[in-house]
Amino acid sequence: MIALAPAPSFTSLHEIRDKAILLSLGKAFLCEEVFLMKIGRSLDESLEHLREDILSLKMRYVGKFVEDVDTDSILEELHSQAEVLQSPDRRVTDKCTVGTLGAELERTVQTLTDAIKTIKAKVEGEVEEYTSKDAVVKGAKTAGSFVSSLFSLVIKLVILLFLLALGPAIYLGVTMDREGTLQKQIAESTNTIQSQKAQIASLRKERDELAAKAEASQADHLRREQKLEIMDLNVKVHTLDQQVHKAEAEITEHERRIKVNQKKIEEIKTKTFLQRFLRQ
Repeated sequence: MIALAPAPSFTSLHEIRDKAILLSLGKAFLCEEVFLMKIGRSLDESLEHLREDILSLKMRYVGKFVEDVDTDSILEELHSQAEVLQSPDRRVTDKCTVGTLGAELERTVQTLTDAIKTIKAKVEGEVEEYTSKDAVVKGAKTAGSFVSSLFSLVIKLVILLFLLALGPAIYLGVTMDREGTLQKQIAESTNTIQSQKAQIASLRKERDELAAKAEASQADHLRREQKLEIMDLNVKVHTLDQQVHKAEAEITEHERRIKVNQKKIEEIKTKTFLQRFLRQ
């Protein structure tokens, strides 16, 4: 079996998002032509790596997408925005100062991020799609495996007749095995939730301290180094906010998993031994 190449890290996407965050801050010193031109050139460089990452991700998909995910038009839009930054005029600097320039770039980045997530879902098998050829092959495999499945069922029934003689011990063993796995998953999710809540508290404390420091550093006449320091503080605050949102989303996901596993346990308890043995 041929091993697949490592999945792309999409570091370039994170770099582009960071640039968008910088512009959305709407700080006057960030909207000077020299800064805008530098950010525009950096965006174009990141876009080249991002195109390669997306192509690498699509190549990991076995088969053919029934409906291709359009990333080319979004990449072209980002390239157009990068070109605008490299030749800024008064209109561009005005949009930058009020934060709308960064907001537009952030929206485009988010659209591309959603498209990449869709591709990842297809590659990882979360969304099953079949071409006409795939459907024919699948149908042939299903027909071919029917006899094997029937034979397997007969074997299970023969084994069942033997195991029934062992009575309650087997019943208890099957029940404890399946319920124990689900209980373990619930415990792991519970621990993760507690860990994420502690992390959120720590992140919020650090975020508030940085925000207070940035606010205290504001003044009318600042040196370039001071401006850059304040900019760095604002970016860190924004990054911490994103980490908090990510941790909150993970908590929500694990709470959902706990409910699903609890429901499965309840369903197991209502099934008969025969149903559990046959995995119905």
